[in-house]
Amino acid sequence: MLMWLPFVFTLSVLTYACVYDLKERQVSNRVWLFAYSIGFIITITEIMLGLLDGAVVLVSFLVWVFLGVVLFWSGFYGGADIKALLFITLTTPTIPYTLNPILNLPPLPLILTVFCNSILLSLIWPLTIFVLNLKDTLKGNNMFEEIQLSLPQKVRLFFTARQTPLEKLNSLRYFPAEQIEIQNGQPTRKPLRVVKAETDLTTYNNDLKTHKHLYKKGVFASPTIPTIVFFTIALAIAPLGNLFFWAITLLGII
Repeated sequence: MLMWLPFVFTLSVLTYACVYDLKERQVSNRVWLFAYSIGFIITITEIMLGLLDGAVVLVSFLVWVFLGVVLFWSGFYGGADIKALLFITLTTPTIPYTLNPILNLPPLPLILTVFCNSILLSLIWPLTIFVLNLKDTLKGNNMFEEIQLSLPQKVRLFFTARQTPLEKLNSLRYFPAEQIEIQNGQPTRKPLRVVKAETDLTTYNNDLKTHKHLYKKGVFASPTIPTIVFFTIALAIAPLGNLFFWAITLLGII
């Protein structure tokens, strides 16, 4: 039971951070300060008692450095996401065992398992948006009536965006999926390819509101779920192993 204490503590803190992030769309640094402090004490105690190899912590930390640099500077993850991964890395670099009888491989650093599982879990969200848009389309709502788009652009928006009142953009629960471009002196609606996690959305939103006459049926915006939610679920199912490798195994069997 003592060996599961770091896992339970980490999962509890992330669950609290999820609720905080869903409500406020940010996680207070005080949460991470508390989490890091207790987590550091737990990890040092485990190493001193011989329950944890210091080399495992080092490897886990190096993996976090690589993922953190790539994901933060590419704009895919925000600061809170990187802090959450660091918390997992330092507090729970591994778990006592995994239920992985098919692959029969040694468990990866927990941070990699959480990262891979969270990526697969996050794919559920575009499918959810697709189903909602399909439902509206079947009811006769043409979501592309007010904008000229190519077929690939329509497909991308069908999986990533919903028609949303401009006022909802202020809640930070939606990321704009389009912007205004001036062509031949006229404002034109153009889809956005990528909105980075740390982007200041004020400029985008103000520009859209300036041309609100173009959005009679609403603006295309992506409803968001904080990445830390997927981290938390991914950690909770981590004792079952890495879903990515389970998927490869099942495909191989099929």
